[in-house]
Amino acid sequence: MLKANAVPSAQVLSSLPIFPLPNVVLLPGMVLPLNVFEPRYLDLVDHVREHGQRLGVPLLRPQLAGDSGPPPFEPVFGVGKLVFHVQLADGRRIIRLEGVCRVRTQREHPLTHRFREVGAAPLGEPRPLDGEAVSMLRAQVERIAQHCGDERESLSSLLSITDVRIFLYALTAFLPSLELMAAPDDDDLVDRRALVQLQQQSLAAETADLRVQFLSERTHGVLTRLATRSDSRLLN
Repeated sequence: MLKANAVPSAQVLSSLPIFPLPNVVLLPGMVLPLNVFEPRYLDLVDHVREHGQRLGVPLLRPQLAGDSGPPPFEPVFGVGKLVFHVQLADGRRIIRLEGVCRVRTQREHPLTHRFREVGAAPLGEPRPLDGEAVSMLRAQVERIAQHCGDERESLSSLLSITDVRIFLYALTAFLPSLELMAAPDDDDLVDRRALVQLQQQSLAAETADLRVQFLSERTHGVLTRLATRSDSRLLN
């Protein structure tokens, strides 16, 4: 993961097929299973298998009433490599994608297939410069783990990741679970879209240090809510 040779070639990125989804952010290192059944995306899978094994998975933006044209999507998104494919008897495809890099959309091409294609530029993955901020983030995750039950083992595995860039993306993948864990017990109206948007904010951070800052703010909030809830239960 995050290796230079994992980035698609300039030729592939110049006409990158995309599979926009409303509730998924494909992160580098993430494995995404998909059940493909729409005709246009069946065509996309066949195209990808013949042309580079790569496709983009941008997060769809909400479409406003009265909007026309293709639904908009976030300009920064993850690119996946097709690592598994099987065709079922009813024509559906079960595929798995491995997130390999981030890109930024430069332009969307006129439709020449039933699926959409964009020209995209790869985004670099330098390590964060502020080692102290990373250490503080790890310490916050360790403290959150102390409040966890079933999730403690998952957080321990996350903290064992040595490459800080991979750690940041793994924490981004885990962020919705942390937010839900810290939500009030009677909160049945959690905005799932907002949780996915947090992952998108982390993915789209301009630098790794800004990603560290964003994740530190979110984990600090989670830790504060967990501690407050624990104190409240002790008082009751």
